[in-house]
Amino acid sequence: MSDLNPFYCDGCPRCLHRDNPPTNGITAGGSLTAADRCGACRHIWTCTWAIVPGRVLPPPPAIR
Repeated sequence: MSDLNPFYCDGCPRCLHRDNPPTNGITAGGSLTAADRCGACRHIWTCTWAIVPGRVLPPPPAIR
């Protein structure tokens, strides 16, 4: 998605449901690799973003 959003939301590649916020993410070198889960069909995917000042970063993954 190329529209501006405060939470790095993404559209589902399977069912095209929009505005899925990442469940967690890892930042490195000015980029964010986020894990997303669709609120409609529960599909899981990753998305990489450039970090934008002012946007809310997702929490890091839980390590068990």
